[in-house]
Amino acid sequence: MAEAGRHGGRRVLPASDQRGFALLVVLWIFIVLFVLGAEFATEMRQDAQATVNFADETQSYYLATAALNQTFLGALIENDQATLGASPEELGPEYIPLVRVDGAWHAQTLWGAPVHVRVFDESGKVPLNLVDQAILQQILVNLGVSADEASQIADSILDWRDEDDEHRVGGAESDYYLDLPRPYLAKNAPFDSLDELRLVKGVRDELFFGGEAHPLGLVNLFSVYNREPTLNVRSASPEVMRAVLGMDEKQLQQFLTTRMAGGGALLAEATALLGNPAMADLLTDEPPSILLVEAQARLPSARVGAHVGAVVDLGESNEGVYILRWMDQLPLTEVS
Repeated sequence: MAEAGRHGGRRVLPASDQRGFALLVVLWIFIVLFVLGAEFATEMRQDAQATVNFADETQSYYLATAALNQTFLGALIENDQATLGASPEELGPEYIPLVRVDGAWHAQTLWGAPVHVRVFDESGKVPLNLVDQAILQQILVNLGVSADEASQIADSILDWRDEDDEHRVGGAESDYYLDLPRPYLAKNAPFDSLDELRLVKGVRDELFFGGEAHPLGLVNLFSVYNREPTLNVRSASPEVMRAVLGMDEKQLQQFLTTRMAGGGALLAEATALLGNPAMADLLTDEPPSILLVEAQARLPSARVGAHVGAVVDLGESNEGVYILRWMDQLPLTEVS
């Protein structure tokens, strides 16, 4: 085996070893360049895809926004014609409604792209800021909450929205909330958002969102936009009517058949089905005036879509709808 020579007192590697070392250095340089190139290419692809996704999302957003505005116009027209929210039997077989206030997704096409729109009547939900303790308690009991717990939650809701710091028998004010691990003050003002219910004593997530014990959540039952102390039986969903009236399935189908037929018997039918006659003053039968409108759009070749919504008032603006709340970037939902 050849030994390394010495040059100027330093050990010198044989030529073959020098060439091997140089080759190793070159290989490491190529590896580093390959890794950097691969990372750069990946980032470029990601940036390019992000640009495409942003373009798709932007176009889908404005497409969904256009669908919202088209729905607003249709609602205003039908509101003037007194046809908004009328049943198919009342409208007749030849009438095609511009807006369907039924909470279901309806497909349409704008500029060759599919769009889905759904409309809810906010008066078809229980007005959270206006109902009294008895109605709140009865609704909670109908949802499967025990009578004692329902009384405490109802008292706590009233304590949250009233102006004073005096708590009711089962309620709670700031002294209760300040003792929690993450303390906060009671609002002592009307609810601005249903999410505030999650801060109220006794309102568990399962009760708020719905779950195995409570198939219908409070978030689906109440509204902070309904300005009347009533529930509109013309547009309330079957789930809401079941929770408010405490109906069984047979009674619910009977009620829905009467509503589909239209006419003036709907309010009387709903009142007759009440398990608690004291709740009769809660019910009304009026055309919709405050609507929650949602629209979803996605271009045919796009990977990203858009879901936007708005709560609008049809009754207080002579120059179009009055927007109570605008909602951007809602999560996309499955549309059947």
